[in-house]
Amino acid sequence: MASHRLALQGHAGALPHNILQAPQLNYAIPELPSVTMPSSIKLLLAILLLAAGSLHAQTLNAPESLDYDAAAARYLISNRGAGQILARSSGGVLTLFTDDPSSPAGMEIVAGVVYVADGGFVRGYRLSDAVRVVNHPISGATFLNGIASDGGSRLWVTDFSSQRLHQLDIGDIGNVSHTTPITSTGFQPNGLWWDAAQQRLLMVSWGANARVFSWQPGQTSATLVVQTSFSNFDGIVRDCDGAVYISSWGASAVLRTPAPLTAQSVFTIFAPGQSSPADLAYAAELGEVAVPNAGNSTLSFLATSCVGVQYRDGFESG
Repeated sequence: MASHRLALQGHAGALPHNILQAPQLNYAIPELPSVTMPSSIKLLLAILLLAAGSLHAQTLNAPESLDYDAAAARYLISNRGAGQILARSSGGVLTLFTDDPSSPAGMEIVAGVVYVADGGFVRGYRLSDAVRVVNHPISGATFLNGIASDGGSRLWVTDFSSQRLHQLDIGDIGNVSHTTPITSTGFQPNGLWWDAAQQRLLMVSWGANARVFSWQPGQTSATLVVQTSFSNFDGIVRDCDGAVYISSWGASAVLRTPAPLTAQSVFTIFAPGQSSPADLAYAAELGEVAVPNAGNSTLSFLATSCVGVQYRDGFESG
């Protein structure tokens, strides 16, 4: 094309005789009739655009808790700073699960429903479509926090501000009820973990010289298991070998102690460099501990000795 341009540049006037000039054609382009889009179609397009936006470009904002949805191979995350629950695929893609809760904290998946501590409510959302199916208020509560279940009809939640432990009966999600087995813990209770092997609830405390307590159904107070020199415990989980992991804001780390958990247990730093590590999750199917870092809005995934092992001695590892 460059040679053609050079040949024509020498003729400022008429075209050379060997260049054919196309005849000038004048056609009137008809005007197209204006089309008015029905309002219903406009609304549908707006909804589709919003839906497309919700499926992409989700970001973490002070994540507080998470739990592993094994059936869908995803984590659900309480994205507290944004008032959302996000889903994280096995490939690491974040999508919006629901933006219904206002300040989601601890979460627990039981029988196709994810339960979330949200201010003074425990809310439940169907995993299949994120529809809210439980909206249970707890009178007097303002900061429900840690949450755990026995995998059946019992769900427990800590009341951080009022220093209480509540038990919910979720056997019939259309008629949820609750009791308050501990009306005054004497400390600020945070994360919970149901120790199925010992039929006890493990509970960690916030504050200096943070402690681990146990509670068994029927008791009206928690029993001290071990006191530490660390501070501000948030989440607690147990792996397939019985090792216990705790997130500590004071240490900016996840701590670990091997089984069994006793008054002589010594916690050491397992994963340093965390940022306000909040409520932990243990994914038995993956053999990993998942950490929501509320301080810098990231997630950490920590491999344990249970990677690739879902069962120990015939018992499910989680």
